[in-house]
Formats: sequence, C-alpha cells, structure tokens
Amino acid sequence: MSPKVLLSAAELERLPDDDSVQIELDEGEVITMAPAGEDHGFIELKLATKMFVFVEAHDLGRVYAGDTGFRLTDDTVRSPDVAFVRKSRVAELRSKGFANGAPDLAVEIVSPSDSFRQMTRKVRQYFAAGCHTVWVIHPDRKEVEVFEATGSDRTLTASETLEAQDLLPGFSLLVGALFAA
Repeated sequence: MSPKVLLSAAELERLPDDDSVQIELDEGEVITMAPAGEDHGFIELKLATKMFVFVEAHDLGRVYAGDTGFRLTDDTVRSPDVAFVRKSRVAELRSKGFANGAPDLAVEIVSPSDSFRQMTRKVRQYFAAGCHTVWVIHPDRKEVEVFEATGSDRTLTASETLEAQDLLPGFSLLVGALFAA
C-alpha cells in the first residue's frame, strides 16, 4: 500500500481547477466527493436561496454556495453545502482563494455515502476553527440536527422551526418546508 500524499491548504489552492470533482482537504488528505443527489441539490438550493434573500434584505453578511472552500486550518479545507458569515467578519475571511477561517453557520446535508463518523468529524472541525452553529440536515429522516459551539444540540423534526437567532435574527423556516417540492 502506497503512503497517502498529504497537502497543505496552500498547495490545494494551487492545484489546477477541475470542475469535474469537488474536493475537500481533511488534515492534509484530499477527499473527493461525488456530485450531489437530486434531493440534496434541491434542499441545498432551497435553503441557500431563503437564507440569501433574508440576509441581503437585512444586510447581515454573506451567504455562500456549497463550492466555497473555508480554510479551517493550514491542512483542512471544508466546503459546507451552505454557509453564512456575519457582516462584521466578512472582511477577515475574504481572500482571493479559500475563505480564511470558519463560517459562522455551516450547513451540511447528509448524503447516502456520508458516515456518522465523517459528519461528526466535520462538525468538530468547524467548531475548532471558530464556527458558531452547524446545521446537519438529514433528508431521509426529514430532520435537522442543530449544534452550537456552546455544546448544546437538538434535533428538529418536520413540524418544528429552524432558527439561528444569534446569527440571523428574525429568520425562521419550518423544517418540513425544506423537503417539500
């Protein structure tokens, strides 16, 4: 078995752009990801659109699409499916390459190929880099797990409301609406 080739975030940034695959960097290891499934893409766009319209209307910061890389450490770059950065932090994260740090809110949509271990690792990495809140959306269960940097977490069902009052005051969305056509 050949040894794994490890890269830094700076080395990953210098690789030629290849639109055929999406990649992340997990503690130096390049992780390739298959294209999102139909449900995943629908939920991602629906949530991103609702968040974008709200954030723009209230001048709260920036909402980022799922192909945006966030440099969490020198050897870890993650691309949450949807991300939000508060207006007060946008300037410090801006760069010509990957965003320099964690988003305030990271949203991950669980795909059939994602393991519990992988998702838990991502959540830990976001928080270690300074993220405030992580939403993990489970399309198969029609639920959203809400993790806070404070250590609190809860699972919201289809009849409950998804909010992040500290980050997006006034924004709310019925969880079930994420999955409705």
